[in-house]
Amino acid sequence: MKAASPLLIVDDEPEYLDEVLEALAFEGFTAFSAANGLAAVEMLRHHPDIHVVVTDIRMPEMDGIALIQAARSEFDGRDLQFIVVTGHGSKIDVDRAKAAGARECLSKPLAVEALQRAIRSLPV
Repeated sequence: MKAASPLLIVDDEPEYLDEVLEALAFEGFTAFSAANGLAAVEMLRHHPDIHVVVTDIRMPEMDGIALIQAARSEFDGRDLQFIVVTGHGSKIDVDRAKAAGARECLSKPLAVEALQRAIRSLPV
């Protein structure tokens, strides 16, 4: 992954979001955050240098699957990579995420090391 490319972390749980952002910053990653899919699409509009999105699946207003679909549609020429995080880990959610284009599916509670490995394995 390009060091200069910031990440976008999307989750509707503020405490969890803060923990992930802090852990990533400690490891040298630059990251923005959004509380739901709608806010994430807006962030992607304003930050064309974001190429990696880490999103929860289940969120109000626009869930992670709908976010992937909306971003793929609106930012068609942009190389966006998605990592999906789920607290439920159901096979249906994972299958839907993979079908929408998620590169990785991780379970909560999220191990920061697993997230770092997933980010570093992306072809951006």
